[in-house]
Amino acid sequence: MNEHPALTLPPPPAASVWVGFSGGLDSTVLLHALHTQAQAGGFAVHAVHIHHGLSTQADAWAAHTERVCADWGVPYRCLRVQVAERERNVEAQAREARYAAFDSIYTSGECLALAHHADDVAETLLLRLMRGSGTEALGNMREHREHGRMQVWRPLLEHPRAALLAYAQQHGLRWVNDDSNLHTGFDRNFLRHDVLPLLQQRFPQAGQRLAHSARLLRADAEVLQQHTEQHLAACERGPGLALEALLALPPVWQAHTLRLWLRRAQRETPGHAALLELLQKLRGSRHDAGSPWCGPNTALGVWQNVLYWYPRPNSAPLADLNTLWHGDTPLALPRGGQLSWQGPAPFPLQVRYRSGSERLQLPGRSMHHSVKKLLSERVPPWQRDALPFVYNESGELLAVANVLCSHTLDLYFRQHGNGLIWHAPENPL
Repeated sequence: MNEHPALTLPPPPAASVWVGFSGGLDSTVLLHALHTQAQAGGFAVHAVHIHHGLSTQADAWAAHTERVCADWGVPYRCLRVQVAERERNVEAQAREARYAAFDSIYTSGECLALAHHADDVAETLLLRLMRGSGTEALGNMREHREHGRMQVWRPLLEHPRAALLAYAQQHGLRWVNDDSNLHTGFDRNFLRHDVLPLLQQRFPQAGQRLAHSARLLRADAEVLQQHTEQHLAACERGPGLALEALLALPPVWQAHTLRLWLRRAQRETPGHAALLELLQKLRGSRHDAGSPWCGPNTALGVWQNVLYWYPRPNSAPLADLNTLWHGDTPLALPRGGQLSWQGPAPFPLQVRYRSGSERLQLPGRSMHHSVKKLLSERVPPWQRDALPFVYNESGELLAVANVLCSHTLDLYFRQHGNGLIWHAPENPL
């Protein structure tokens, strides 16, 4: 009687392991192998299934994964997610939703184990080559990586899919098949079913060779990152990048530094062509250059010769505001944030957003100054539309959020020891 094929996995990086369990071949093998190892002690294994609702068989897959875990005695969770924009890249949205679901149950001291294997590495390398990616992207999957606050672990990267299939067959494992994986209209499926088998005919072990090349590229990328981190440290100014320091670097290091800065902030990065265009704009940018680039969820802006990222504003028209506020309860504002008054408000206040022609008398000054000019010195342009303007009953501008305070309101604060408090929105415009 043949022994079951060995599938030796390294020890997990945490004492508690969540396995992303789709019910397919790869994740079934991973869960079984880890559960078998865990029975010898040293760590705990849990399974989490993500129900996307994208397939008519989604309910059946969830039921299957729950039965398997019950049979094996593995603690199990099923998390439902939604992909709202079917006209946008569904695969990317599903991936984002999965990671958000994983994050919702993740706690410190755990890791998330995913079942990517050597063939996945080869396919990803080919996909990224066809997109014209550079060294950092071509190195693709790592065994260990951080995703937000999560520690992600891929212990199967050294094993081809054929080894996983042999293991599953000899252990009598049951798994589900997603018919969409056969549709070669998807780029990855085209590579898997049409391109890689053809390469294997001419170049034996083509998949393993491609995976090996990806590992070499990953090692090169790690050396590259060490130098990029040094450049990034020299360019960072608080949450932004000093434009003069960034543009003093050779162009290739400008691109790497900018990408690393955005990745560290967990923001999307421009593609190669967009990145070159962005750097060209930055070389000719002004002291306060607005937004030289906008991605799906992120915009970049230059203010006082520093480059910042911020959440991309909604394209819908900005909500308006013109309300009388007595200060007895906090005032939630339609563009985010809120106002509150420390202690009882002495008089009713009118709260509006800016119109562009406001003037304000600063404390200790006799003249009134242009609010537009004052804000240009104090607040990035993409945050200004969210600032509340506070007036008294006579129509005198008393304050702009907590950024500008008038001579009149300053005197009141000094006399009474209370005043206006501005709670900025988490994601300012």
